[in-house]
Order: sequence, then structure tokens, then C-alpha cells
Amino acid sequence: MARHPGLEHGDNLGARVPAVGFEPEVDALLFLDSQVLPRKAAACSARISGFSSQFDPVFRAWLAVNRSRLAAGEAYLRADAAKTRTPLERDVQAIAGSISQQWNAAPLSTLQENCDAMLIQLKEPPDGD
Repeated sequence: MARHPGLEHGDNLGARVPAVGFEPEVDALLFLDSQVLPRKAAACSARISGFSSQFDPVFRAWLAVNRSRLAAGEAYLRADAAKTRTPLERDVQAIAGSISQQWNAAPLSTLQENCDAMLIQLKEPPDGD
């Protein structure tokens, strides 16, 4: 799989990035989070009762707060994909699928910790305050 800048995705959520002077790569990671987080939440919801009712409103709020940065991140990745003639969607789906498999295979205690941490990070303001 070809790699776009920033596609070495982790659990960044952009929550600990300073609000000033955003780099395009950081916005690209936020865009990737917007694609991966629902897959992580699906793994949580499959094994943790009531998780989706906690995740859905927090995720919608996070999307709203980060709307312009998500658009900028997507544009950055699409421009890079056009230069390298690599389909962005295929890379994003591969990343999301890999992370989803990891979360689905995690022991319940680890999954619970990851899901709780994801909710906490989504609730943090973009500047990490």
C-alpha cells in the first residue's frame, strides 16, 4: 500500500496539539481520525453495553468543532494522492480496517480502557486545555 504523509496513523485525535499554527499533516491526521473513530466505536459498541449512546453525541460535537480542519486535512491528503496517483480511499479503508481488527481482537479490559480513553480525548478541547 502506498503511503501518504500522515497515514502512519495512531490514536492522536488532535487533542494535544496546540490550537495555533496547525500543520497540514496534523489536519490530515484529524481527517484520518474522523474515518477511523467510527470503526473503533463499532468495536466498543459490539462488546460494551451502551457505548454508542455515549460515543455518538461526543463524536458529532468533535466533528462540528473540527469541521474546517477535517476539510483541510482531507484536501491535503487528496492533493497528495493526486500527485502520487494513489487512491486515498483504499489507503484510508486499509488503515481503518487494520485498526478495527486490533480493537475487535483486544481483551475486554483493554478494549474498555481504549474506549474510555477515546471518549475522554474526544471531549478535550482542540488545544488540549
